[in-house]
Amino acid sequence: MTGMYDIFIIGGGINGAGIARDASGRGLKVYLAEKGKVGSATSSWSSKLIHGGLRYLENYEFKLVAESLREREVITRIAPNITKPLPFVIPHSKRLRSKLLIRLGLFLYDNLGGKTKIPKSSKINFNKKYKNILQSKFVEGFQYYDVKVDDKKLVEMNIDDSKKMGAEIAEDTKVIDAKRNENYWEITLNNNDVIRSKILINAAGPWINETVNNVLKLNTKKSIRLVRGSHIITKKLYDEEVAFTLQNDDNRIVFVIPYKEEFSLIGTTEVDVNTPDNPAISDDEKIYLINSINNHFVKQISQVDIVDTYSGIRPLIEDFKEASKVSRDYIFDLNVQNIGSPLLNIYGGKLTTYRKLSEKVMEELMPFLPDAKNKNWTSLKKL
Repeated sequence: MTGMYDIFIIGGGINGAGIARDASGRGLKVYLAEKGKVGSATSSWSSKLIHGGLRYLENYEFKLVAESLREREVITRIAPNITKPLPFVIPHSKRLRSKLLIRLGLFLYDNLGGKTKIPKSSKINFNKKYKNILQSKFVEGFQYYDVKVDDKKLVEMNIDDSKKMGAEIAEDTKVIDAKRNENYWEITLNNNDVIRSKILINAAGPWINETVNNVLKLNTKKSIRLVRGSHIITKKLYDEEVAFTLQNDDNRIVFVIPYKEEFSLIGTTEVDVNTPDNPAISDDEKIYLINSINNHFVKQISQVDIVDTYSGIRPLIEDFKEASKVSRDYIFDLNVQNIGSPLLNIYGGKLTTYRKLSEKVMEELMPFLPDAKNKNWTSLKKL
């Protein structure tokens, strides 16, 4: 049995890591337990982008896009060594979104986030720029910018900062039981350690409800949707340092992103699944991504060109729409009950908004932490 912690965090993905950094920088005593290695699940199987989410505008998620664009600016500033602005090109197809709709979307995208150092969007002609990459049916398109990031490194840097400020980080450590007392939680780990903490935060990502039901033994009213996003990696399809945003007939988009000097990263898919464990790409997903490339690029590929694949599970807040229309926003479920000892469950969220989410978590918990520094600080200090 150790002394009392202020905050115990279940889950060492990007949200858990961000909260640990923010909280320990406010002078709080923090303990984080991750059942594997930090950043080894969903947070390292993303599309490696810090982006506003251009296509979320179609679902009228203006608030989420604006927040994401502001965060894109912040993260580029606090993590300059692992981020890099990258041009994205949308080939225009008469059959799909109209030029007017794309222009309107890009105008909002350029301006919703306020002042930015990232270049604005423009119209391009493929006979003059990025020649011989796309098929001849694509003559015109649009270019905008987003930011490439090393997602796993972003988690690790947040964790390293937390440790420097005194946080206790336990990897390969599973929480097997959590008992609520009047003023604190008693948390049992799989190494038989028992940790006491005033507040418990469940940032288990896709495993959130499993943790609520099996570890905390509470009934959750919130339902999440587990969506698998898969990527394929091929030898690079072209030489230029530019990414492509491909529109498909089902209205979904697929990114093609330069990856590790020699490769192209192609994704992502959206497939509903029942379990967050051991996600792997299906043949249908491979075919979907290959077809998307072959409908746009001069260079044609097949399954033999795939050098690697990866899949991650995104926990989305269930609102009974098709997977591509489900919100990427996040919600907090603060459970205080009559006896104090707050529990905060975090549902949803995306890589780009992790820092803002962490800040909002701290704002939410301030009433229970009278000794914490009340000043938001993480947007100003480099990782």
